[in-house]
Amino acid sequence: MTRDEALSVLGLKSDASRDQIAIAYRELVQMLHPDKYGDNKRLRARAEQQMRAINEARDVLLKGTRTSRRPSSATASAASPVAIAYEATARANAAETARLSVVADARTLRKRRRSMLTMAAIAAVVAFLFSRLRGGFGATIFSIGSMVAVWGVVDAALLSSQIDALQKRSRELLQARDAARKIAEEASKLG
Repeated sequence: MTRDEALSVLGLKSDASRDQIAIAYRELVQMLHPDKYGDNKRLRARAEQQMRAINEARDVLLKGTRTSRRPSSATASAASPVAIAYEATARANAAETARLSVVADARTLRKRRRSMLTMAAIAAVVAFLFSRLRGGFGATIFSIGSMVAVWGVVDAALLSSQIDALQKRSRELLQARDAARKIAEEASKLG
């Protein structure tokens, strides 16, 4: 993974400091952790893939990063408006990066669901056409066509539940992003 790819994974700009990298990493881990997807094995597997990419991005970025652009303790205490705005902005950026990842996953699953429904419809037509034929060949094609049609419908239904879970997670991340942006804006006004 290149530095640019790592920055993209963490949703950071090219001048990100070591502290910004750590904060973005921490926020993404909190938002995309596989435990958030509980019993859904497919979504959990996708989250585990994302976690591997996030971990790799952090490793790539922290190897060569030495300087920090975070407000120093001399200019801002941990509870100062500047520090709060900094942390809230990092949280908003991480939430948006996580949301975009979830939205991309949902889009992929929607395409797959469409494909499965198309396949099921074609298989149902084939099964219907071959149900009229007598003999072993017609019965075999009818049997295979009907099994594929059922499989397509069942898989599409399972994909629908995964898409719903991803949409719910996307809405949660959107709310987290907006709340963090509001905090950052209010802290900036105070600073």
